[in-house]
Amino acid sequence: MLLIAALTVAVAISAGGSPDAPVPDSPAGGLALEPAPIRDPVPVAPPGGAVPPGPPGGLPDPAGPLAGLVAGMALLAARARRISAAGSVVEGALQDSLFSDVGHADLELIGHTLADLEPGETLAVVAGLSDRELGVWMREIDGRLGGLRASEQAALLAMLASRLDATQLQRLATAGERGAVISAALQEASPNTKVQLAIDLWDQMSPTDPEWPLIDQLVTSAGPAALDRASSPVVVEAVAIDLLGAHERWEGAPTRLQLESAQRVVATAAGSDDVRFKAGLFLAVTQAVVGTDHIPVVGPVSRTDLLTALGGLLRSDSRGVVGELNHRSDPHANVLSEWMRQMIEGDRHDELEVLLSDLLGPVDRLEHFTDPGTDPAAPYPNAANLGYYTGAYTVAIDAITSDAERRIELVAQLFAIVTGVIPGPASSHIGLPVGPLVDVHARSLVTGLRAEATSVKQLVWGLAKPRTADGSLWNGAGTTQFQDSWEEAALVR
Repeated sequence: MLLIAALTVAVAISAGGSPDAPVPDSPAGGLALEPAPIRDPVPVAPPGGAVPPGPPGGLPDPAGPLAGLVAGMALLAARARRISAAGSVVEGALQDSLFSDVGHADLELIGHTLADLEPGETLAVVAGLSDRELGVWMREIDGRLGGLRASEQAALLAMLASRLDATQLQRLATAGERGAVISAALQEASPNTKVQLAIDLWDQMSPTDPEWPLIDQLVTSAGPAALDRASSPVVVEAVAIDLLGAHERWEGAPTRLQLESAQRVVATAAGSDDVRFKAGLFLAVTQAVVGTDHIPVVGPVSRTDLLTALGGLLRSDSRGVVGELNHRSDPHANVLSEWMRQMIEGDRHDELEVLLSDLLGPVDRLEHFTDPGTDPAAPYPNAANLGYYTGAYTVAIDAITSDAERRIELVAQLFAIVTGVIPGPASSHIGLPVGPLVDVHARSLVTGLRAEATSVKQLVWGLAKPRTADGSLWNGAGTTQFQDSWEEAALVR
């Protein structure tokens, strides 16, 4: 309380007033009015008597971090001033009216102004222009009165393609000179920018546009890795529809598909190392093709050609991609079986056989079948893939025909490769190239199918059960995985 009173008196005196009570001669409780001298703190030694060392070079200079922050803010401010100044110059040069046309000098000024900036600054200036201003710019650079020469146009667009992102390049292409902008991007843009620009343009354009083939070149020149990086599952689904090239020759005309772009992109994707991306693209494009089978296709690439390219996508890493479909993307083989059906009806059974040969592995197929693999979560991958494949084939046969003889013929085509054993005798009534012991078993199954006592699923299961070289049933390693995958595809529907 005395200390508070003393402070009150001091404030009153400094304000020129008179204190209400005299200041006591000495404070109560031994408080001193004179300040105690400031002494350096005595360091407390840690256990053991060692004195902790101070920071290297003495106490840190607090001005160091602050100076760095100030310098960084100054750089940002300078950058903002350059962007603002350049934006004002460009916008002023693009003022197009009845009394103020954009001439060659204006276009040169714009080009020099943007070229003198850093790439990120150029991007910021172009992003700040309105669509109308971009339209004026793109229209005037090719203008007959005062436009840029061809070499000047090429240099300007090359500079822009090397600095702008896909969004701004797409805006330039939409504003005008679409072919020239895409051609410049082909030469100068980064792989990621090329792919994203292609995705944006596919959404806007159709095969009726003369620049449509250039979009495919953006992707093929960027490569599979860039295509993979830019393609999330949502993007893949959207792009799969755009790639079909649905268009009308004129307003009100019937819709048609043109599939060259889809075929090129699928072929490019086959070079990717990402099996999830490949499986996702296979599913999306197959579903898009199947969902539009009522729309006629024009151009050199048929629906079957595109489905064949999808087979190449599977075969680019057959075990990896089929395994991804089996365990994650399409476990019930809804899409794979539909692809098989389309291939059989398109008379491309050879593609199914080649894929199956890849899955079966080398000559010693039982050793391949019993390989435990390296993933504990998906053991015996070859056995599982074979069960998945044969299950999907069963569903495809069911969807194609209900005629018993036709079904037997299709089963025979598959098991000419699956069994891998010595063909049966020429007198066989079945026509399946299987071994002697298998032949007896197959005859009873086929007889049951003809009598409608056996389903195609039961027939295929009985024939696809792995066997040894002498035709005996194999019930060892991998059998469970084969059975489980087969049931997921053939029975769980």
